[in-house]
Amino acid sequence: MYKSALFIFVAIIATSVVYSQEPVYIGPNIVPFPQVLNTGSSVLAVNPNTFSITTDSSSQILGINIKRYQKLFFPFGMVKSNAPALNLVVITKSDSEDLFLGIDESYSIVANNKQLTINANTVWGAVRALETFSQLIQWNPDQMSYTIPWVPMTISDFPRFPWRGFMIDTGRHFLPVQFILHIIDTIAYQKFNILHWHIVDAQSFPVVSSTYTNLTQGAFNPIAIYSHADIQEVIAYAKSYGIRVVPEFDIPGHSAAWGVGYPQLIASCPSYAYNINNMLLNIAQPYTYQFIGNLFAEMSSLFIDQYFHTGGDEVVLDCWGEDPTITAWMKKNNFNLVQAEEYFENQLTTILTNLNRTKMVWNDPYQNGVNMTKDTLVQVWDSASLTQEIVDAGYKAIVSFAYYLDKQVPNPEGKTHYEWQDTWQDFYGADPLDNITTSTANVLGGEACIWGEQVNQVSWDVRVYPRALAIGERLWSNEAVTDIQTALVRFTNNSCHIAQRGVNSGPLYPNYCYLPENIPSGQRPIMTLTPIEIASILKKK
Repeated sequence: MYKSALFIFVAIIATSVVYSQEPVYIGPNIVPFPQVLNTGSSVLAVNPNTFSITTDSSSQILGINIKRYQKLFFPFGMVKSNAPALNLVVITKSDSEDLFLGIDESYSIVANNKQLTINANTVWGAVRALETFSQLIQWNPDQMSYTIPWVPMTISDFPRFPWRGFMIDTGRHFLPVQFILHIIDTIAYQKFNILHWHIVDAQSFPVVSSTYTNLTQGAFNPIAIYSHADIQEVIAYAKSYGIRVVPEFDIPGHSAAWGVGYPQLIASCPSYAYNINNMLLNIAQPYTYQFIGNLFAEMSSLFIDQYFHTGGDEVVLDCWGEDPTITAWMKKNNFNLVQAEEYFENQLTTILTNLNRTKMVWNDPYQNGVNMTKDTLVQVWDSASLTQEIVDAGYKAIVSFAYYLDKQVPNPEGKTHYEWQDTWQDFYGADPLDNITTSTANVLGGEACIWGEQVNQVSWDVRVYPRALAIGERLWSNEAVTDIQTALVRFTNNSCHIAQRGVNSGPLYPNYCYLPENIPSGQRPIMTLTPIEIASILKKK
């Protein structure tokens, strides 16, 4: 019997989920939920020993992912099976590995007892499809077997938003490269497509510069640094999943670590020195702009994405007003503090334009009254009302204020939960377009943020997962997919699914998660790239 259903869920009004009995959901546990899903009622047995993935594509990246997912499909290894051999055929219309904002990530899947097929316009759509297909294969511990239930099945899927970002913070706690690669694994499983790397902050400057070698004097430790090779490995590994890496060098605020090796860069404002985050760059010196220009040129040769984040948040303008060299410069140029900030931002824009990069900032410069070029991408940590103002002013915007994973109460209305993990409901209920009534096309998507003041590689997974599943689905799936009860079942099952891959992700309600005895390490990536693969990936756009 073949049953066709478009799984579009209707939102329910609820302040919390009651766990007196296990929630009920009938259907494939796919996260993020696809745009269109048609299912049957049969079960297809899968023999891991004879299962194969084939493609005519010449894409190196697709080849890497076929190798990766051949392993991920079967987390409990090669068990005995009498099921017939199955072959998953992956078809792409283009082998191009160019990766940029708005790239086509759509795909379709057909799964029945006669064929297993993935069709995609691009390599990146095929990569997203492989993740979805991995969630169709179920492990049955009582029978020690793999199956694909709910066949015959067809899926047609594509993302709702082109910008589905995830921000990590290595300025507050150093994260080893191998762990960052693990992070990339985890966000790829949820179909995030941007790693926003907040790489430096007031507390630490861990990035090695061959131009300004003293910068890493501001690192936490001489070994807590990222070499050029480290950065290239991160970028290549991310790209192998179709994830773009956007660096953030947050200036002119949060700049104290720059001044450890180069004290002449920092403004003198003793009244504000009690808080390291208050310290600003000295914007009156030509040397400052020469320094930034040279450093950004070096970093742009490593970070290949079009977008380059320069922060601009939490600038304590009165610090500049306390430095006599800056006040003299302001007086000479007839600047007030906001005009001084605008001058600085304009210099950054010129530097990045000359490097063929598009500037990205937090919402603070706009909020302060700085006039920015309209191609500036604005990340909003403040509110929906400010987002509305920004997009109406003609800027593209990314919504982050509703997706702060480090907050105890992330809901803008202050709603609380008895169980901390239930804040996933707040993320799930927060849409980037909430209260945006005009210029909606200027909202490119959203970005989850996990600030690093109290997070390192020991605690990162459990702080982020399974709650980040809600953000990933909100940014990918149809806006009507909002039902808390059905999401609860899918998210808990998906949490177990990624835990079987070594992600330290726990449950959302009482149930049982069967894990492999040789569970992969949560401190390392699921696989690594060879130096030749890294170099080859980085040669392409």
